Amino acid sequence: MSEDRILYQFPVSHYCEKNRWQMDYKRLPYETKNLLPGPHRLRTRMLANINTLPILRDGKRVVGDSTKIAYYLEKYYPGRPLIPAMGEARQQVIELEQQFDRYGVAVRRWVYGLLLGQPQVMDAMLDPYGLPKWFKRLLVPITERGVAQLYGIRLEKMTAAAEKVHEGLALIDKCIKGDPDRYLVGNQLTLADIAAASIYAPLLAPAGTPWDGLALAQQSQEVRDALEPIHASAAGQWVLRRYQRDRYWQGSEASLRNA
Repeated sequence: MSEDRILYQFPVSHYCEKNRWQMDYKRLPYETKNLLPGPHRLRTRMLANINTLPILRDGKRVVGDSTKIAYYLEKYYPGRPLIPAMGEARQQVIELEQQFDRYGVAVRRWVYGLLLGQPQVMDAMLDPYGLPKWFKRLLVPITERGVAQLYGIRLEKMTAAAEKVHEGLALIDKCIKGDPDRYLVGNQLTLADIAAASIYAPLLAPAGTPWDGLALAQQSQEVRDALEPIHASAAGQWVLRRYQRDRYWQGSEASLRNA
C-alpha cells in the first residue's frame, strides 16, 4: 500500500524526480512527503542520519540518496526492470546513471546561478508547501541566500558548472548519435535514461513538471541566450521527448500527484 512506501522529498529536486519517475514506471504505489529546505535536516538525520533528500521509507526499510534508492528498487522490485540483467548493456547503464548523477551537481548550480532572484524560482520551490503568503514572503530572501551559499553560486564555480553541464549534454548526444528518438542504451527505457532526463529537466522545463513555471519564453534575454541552444540541441530535444513519451505512461495523473 502507498502509505507503507513514502518518499521524503523536495518537490523541485531533480534527484527526487529520478526516484519518482522510477517508482511510477514500476507502478509502485507511494506517497510523497515534502520537507521544507533547511528544517528538513531535523527529519533526515532522524530517518537516515544524512542531510540530503530524497529518502525512501519502504515499510521498515529506510534508504537515503537517489542512487542508493534506485538500486534498492531494482533489487526488491524487479518487475519492469530498468537495469539489464547482465552483459555490456548492464555495465553501460550503471556507469551512465552514476555519471549523470554527478552532472546533477553542476546542473543544479548552473540553473540556480542563472535564475536565482526570479520570483518563478521561489514559486517552484516553495508553493508546493501551501505556506501562508506572509510566511512565504519571509522565507524567500532567507531561502535565496541559503541556496546561493549551499550550492556555491559564484562566478568561478558557475563557469566550471557550465562546462560540466555541456559535457553531460555532449554525452547524451554521443549515446543517441544525434537522434532524440533513441535511448541511451539499447532499445528501451533504462535507469540511465531516467537519470539523464531527470537531471537535465530543470533546464528544459518540460510541461507538467515542477519546473514548467520556468519555461524559456518567460526568461530574460540573457537567460534565453544561455538556454536556447540547449533547447535546440539533439540532447535537449531528447530530454523533452523522454518526458513526452516515457514519463507520462499513465498520462499526467502520476506526475501531478507527485509534483
